[in-house]
Amino acid sequence: MPVDFPLSVFTTDPEGAAAKLLAENIRNPYYIGDQPGLTQTLGWVDAWATKPSVYAVAARNAHDIAEAVNFARENNLRLVVKGGGHSYQGTSNAPDSLLIWTRHMNDIAMQSAFVPQGCEQTLKPHPAVTLGAGTIWLQAYDAVTTTGGKYVQGGGCTTVGVAGLIQGGGFGSFSKHYGLAAGSLLEAEVVTADGKIRVANACTNPELFWALKGGGGGSYGVVSKVTLRVHDLPEFFGVANFTIKAASDEAYRSLIREFVSFYAEHLFNDHWGEQAHVNPDNTLVISMMSQGLDTGQAKKVWQPFLDWVERSPQAYSIEGRRVIGSIPARRMWDVQWWKEHWPEIAFPNPNDNLLIGLLDYGRPE
Repeated sequence: MPVDFPLSVFTTDPEGAAAKLLAENIRNPYYIGDQPGLTQTLGWVDAWATKPSVYAVAARNAHDIAEAVNFARENNLRLVVKGGGHSYQGTSNAPDSLLIWTRHMNDIAMQSAFVPQGCEQTLKPHPAVTLGAGTIWLQAYDAVTTTGGKYVQGGGCTTVGVAGLIQGGGFGSFSKHYGLAAGSLLEAEVVTADGKIRVANACTNPELFWALKGGGGGSYGVVSKVTLRVHDLPEFFGVANFTIKAASDEAYRSLIREFVSFYAEHLFNDHWGEQAHVNPDNTLVISMMSQGLDTGQAKKVWQPFLDWVERSPQAYSIEGRRVIGSIPARRMWDVQWWKEHWPEIAFPNPNDNLLIGLLDYGRPE
């Protein structure tokens, strides 16, 4: 199918209805992922700029991918692959190229005792989940955690494609406990440059399997599905989300020193992940997540640092809402649960029913 470049409307008809609709949706990652001609970033200065492929193959299975690979090879065409569209290096789009678009390859199957092909005599069965290459992490978490009561190690941003994150290594919110997402890969189905559909695991095509675990999306073939180990859920997942404003540069430097020391002693462990932002406006923004701690335990961890801040009210203030709390881990990506129990966090905008604040970044915004 021909690939449309929606951004061109800003040049051809910037005041029209289509441009207005695009402007309303351009920051919505779910909308972007559904457009084969859009990506999460417009490019890097002096490096690359997003340009859509000329045509796309909307693949539904490995055989579709193999046909596209063969066609591109036989006709000497540039070939690119896009699943979630979060390729910040620009490898999921290119001018004068054929796009293999896996967005609709999102079948998910839970397996209670999976053994990789060819490993029947050497590896024990493991609980696992098999995911199509176009699956995004929100779909994976919904199937594995909300419905299945298990956990699969992925990323904090739920609109990232599963296959792309695995092939890039995959550091996520809880990687300090569960490891990289690639570390949970048990088996992959992949189409190589010769158009062959291959299985890669520890026993069958082991070198290809090793390369897929962080070697870079699309570098060694086009992945059509992956099977990942699943883990038991902890009792709780939680968040710590607040902003501290320093009144002066000197106070800000002291705040940063105190936080780094606090982090080393209290947060540098497998309970805590995600981010702390040091901003040029003298604010420290905490956007962290926890696993295995209830609300009381999480608040106890942070109390020494908050006490230090509150002892200097003229130097520091906490801006906006302070959130430190935990919820049942199974409800972390349960949209209906958030609607019923914590809508002011997950849905700060009453017109926003996409859970972008929580579910796309893995934390309240």
